[in-house]
Amino acid sequence: MREFFYPISVAVIGVSDKPDNLGRNIVANLVEYGFNGIVYAVGPSGGMIETRRIYRSVVDIPDHVDLAVILTPAKTVPRLMEECGQKGIHWVIIETAGFREYTAEGLQLEREIEQIAEQYNIRFVGPNCIGAINMENGFCVPFPRLKKFIKAGDVSMVTQSGGVGMSVLNLMANEGLGLNKFISVGNMLNVDAEDMLEYLISDPGTEFIFLYLESIRDGRRLMEIARRSPKPILAFKSNIGKLGQNIAQSHTASLTSDDKVVDAAFLQAGVIRVHDATSLGNTLKILRLPPMRGKRLAVISRSGGHAVIAADACELAGFDLAYFPESYLREIEKHFRASVIRLTNPLDLGDLFDLDVYAQIVEQTLQLESVDGVVFLHTSLSEAENLKSRALLERLMVLTTTYNKPVAYYISAASQEVAYLKQNYDFPIFTQVVETVRALEMSYHYCCQSLRYQGDEDLPSFAVERAAVDQLIAQALGEKRDLLLTEALSVLELYGIPTLRSLTAYSAQEARAAADQLGYPAAIKIISEQISHKSDVGGVQLNLRNGEEVAAAFDEMYQRISAAYPNAKLEGVLVQPMVSNGHELILGGRQDPQFGPVVLAGLGGIFVEIIGEAAVRVAPIRRKEAEQMIDSLRGSQALRGARGGRRADISAAVEALLRVSQLLVDFPQIKELDINPLRLFAEGEGCMALDARIILSKD
Repeated sequence: MREFFYPISVAVIGVSDKPDNLGRNIVANLVEYGFNGIVYAVGPSGGMIETRRIYRSVVDIPDHVDLAVILTPAKTVPRLMEECGQKGIHWVIIETAGFREYTAEGLQLEREIEQIAEQYNIRFVGPNCIGAINMENGFCVPFPRLKKFIKAGDVSMVTQSGGVGMSVLNLMANEGLGLNKFISVGNMLNVDAEDMLEYLISDPGTEFIFLYLESIRDGRRLMEIARRSPKPILAFKSNIGKLGQNIAQSHTASLTSDDKVVDAAFLQAGVIRVHDATSLGNTLKILRLPPMRGKRLAVISRSGGHAVIAADACELAGFDLAYFPESYLREIEKHFRASVIRLTNPLDLGDLFDLDVYAQIVEQTLQLESVDGVVFLHTSLSEAENLKSRALLERLMVLTTTYNKPVAYYISAASQEVAYLKQNYDFPIFTQVVETVRALEMSYHYCCQSLRYQGDEDLPSFAVERAAVDQLIAQALGEKRDLLLTEALSVLELYGIPTLRSLTAYSAQEARAAADQLGYPAAIKIISEQISHKSDVGGVQLNLRNGEEVAAAFDEMYQRISAAYPNAKLEGVLVQPMVSNGHELILGGRQDPQFGPVVLAGLGGIFVEIIGEAAVRVAPIRRKEAEQMIDSLRGSQALRGARGGRRADISAAVEALLRVSQLLVDFPQIKELDINPLRLFAEGEGCMALDARIILSKD
């Protein structure tokens, strides 16, 4: 991938002497940005452009060419790729649009390009992209005419949208953030975002990476690459509105929407997901400071009103206002002219006007063991104060490094002064009090997330009866059906997940005899490969108190379902004893097209319909991740024994979830899996699956 950013010679194909020619813009950008290599202009009409010869074909160029940029009509691109191959060019950026994103003919053109690239061993970016920028050597080939509007720096970007990418560059320029490399990958026909991410992780000039993604081709590879990164990776994933396109066959499928899986994958891989430009800019700024390692925050403000706003923001962010020792407060008090302000945290400096003393106070605060970070809220009252404010900022920059704690700097000043600070100081400048605190919140969460996934524990592996499960699944797939209820429960048993003792009955008399054997009250559940959601069709009858009720429920259920669903093959009922104590959870999983197996945990029973909340992770998962999934549920306090209740056997739920993870990894044929409910008993008493649904992929 390095060759896409560091060519020595470049051919720009699609250049003419017409004033509105876009290829001409590319050549001009290379000149504007000071590209330190050789540029050849290529266009079928030939001629000259700004004293530069336009070759009619790349094969006419007398010297070797490292990289070609193509911006010509889509139908001409295969021929031009052929010429690049003949010339020995192995790296190409295709900025032309009008391929699969446009017509079926464009899709055929893409296939031709791929074949030519394979024949000549060409790697190419695009098509339908805006090109690349490398601020280190002046390589700049987007087709819009660009002035040098952004400074060189350490942020590199991979984007699927050229327009969004340019908008982010404008944001970075306005915030004083410098660019290192930019690449627009477009249709990702040959080189994809994962390829570029892998390169940028090892690129010496890149310290921060931003991804704009509209689709994810290989989610597992993206996770594997991101996990290896010592550099912060930020990602904006759009194109999330896919709900309603398919009717889910299981609760798991409806609760694990594509976007929830992306959230989980980014969390597990250590990728910071941002949802708007403000969060992106603030995060890129705050990560330049030492990390916020704890929740104890000191607020120091020149304005009492700003201090109150910051205190509210701290509470909303989950920060604690750090404890200030009495000795520290008495030392601070010596600097005040009058004792008119009660010293506390937030620390109101409204009675002080010596900016040098401000720096001393910040230093004393950073020295406190009870402080993990500082929010410093400053107001530059006049132009006369600007120089002193700049000197104060320089002191804070040194202190942040000296004490290895973040000082988030907010300033209220004239727009010209703020712009000057952002452009001339390599230090994050914030202009909104709440956003300053939120940025520190992001720093804290990123720090915790990084520590959480350092030195990951080994993946658990349980002794299971895999061959028996393989036989059950193979038989069902051979008959082109999903697993029956009884088979699904057997799969769970074979993978070490306890299930409720059950018996199958094919008549009212058998159902009654089974209930007599298992005990009352009893439940019966219809068994049919055509009926996935049993409750929706009245295929579950609960709390049957005696044999007469069981027999009557069997006859009524069979008659009603047979009449309503004449094509459904009914294969008896499952008879179970009622289990009333404990908590109900739902465990499950499915195969995601981009990320493979994913697992789910949530509140079970009716709550899965009412709350619709669940924790999702990409499998396989480790024990710590399973524990975090259970702990993140809003109902987890009840599991821990809230209000004097007995603590639930959370470790049993964790192990069941780990076994589900192993099952889904072992059998990609399982398209969707529901255990609903999993009854979780008191601590030490385990758990039990009462119902299960396994849907197979029949493709």
